[in-house]
Amino acid sequence: MGIYLKIGRNQLGRDFVVGDVHGHLHQLDKQLQKVAFDPFCDRLFCLGDLIDRGPLSDSLLSLIDQQTYFSVLGNHEAMMISGHENPETAPRHKSNGGGWFYKLRVEERQYLVNQVRRWPWAIELDAGDLRVGLIHANVLNNSWSLTLSTLAAIDKAWSTDVSLEEGEAIARALKHFLWDRSLAKQLYQHLLGMGGAKRTMAEYKRLFLERLDTIPSTNLKSLAPFKIEGIDALFLGHNFVPKGVTVGDCHFMDSYRGGSDEELTLVCLNELQY
Repeated sequence: MGIYLKIGRNQLGRDFVVGDVHGHLHQLDKQLQKVAFDPFCDRLFCLGDLIDRGPLSDSLLSLIDQQTYFSVLGNHEAMMISGHENPETAPRHKSNGGGWFYKLRVEERQYLVNQVRRWPWAIELDAGDLRVGLIHANVLNNSWSLTLSTLAAIDKAWSTDVSLEEGEAIARALKHFLWDRSLAKQLYQHLLGMGGAKRTMAEYKRLFLERLDTIPSTNLKSLAPFKIEGIDALFLGHNFVPKGVTVGDCHFMDSYRGGSDEELTLVCLNELQY
């Protein structure tokens, strides 16, 4: 499977997109049951970061078959790959919830790395009247087409299992597509007026929810950073939001950290209206 995956319309059932699950399989199952998800006809698209922090990371990796359960690569999966192939980078993964991985037998770790290395970095999905893009953190220069051409340029190296620490092009792509937080900063600091001050999680959630309705819907200048060329809707994980939010063409979906007052953001594309 290549670094970019283009998928046709689901002729049998519904398509769902979910934000970063981070090992919380029971929460995902609970919410899929609420929407009567049927794996025989429905499809689920994940935005990466299925692993770490929660208790069932390995089970979530095993779920992804890229036929019914899809996922793009997230920065946590990239840390897992790097930590296995270049042990000097493992402490970074361990410090971000990856300790479970290094307790597995070497052959088990290798199996999971081989599996995740086959995941795409970006997915484009035909959702009927909409073309939907999925990527973990951000696109390049507000352009889906530029993002795809950039990924195409590193596809050969990625498919040959090149080290994530080797090659300037792959390093740049990792930084932008899997780690970048610039869109989220635009959302927090400019649209919501929250500035860059450090806050407790409780304060952050309260301010975010209080100011959510202040996001402009018609101010084109304010929405310009969230308009994406070449795609109708862009779904993103990576950057935590207390509640899933849509700004311009961008859907911010990473809303679950395991709190009792939180839920995964789960969107049915069949119900999406523009």
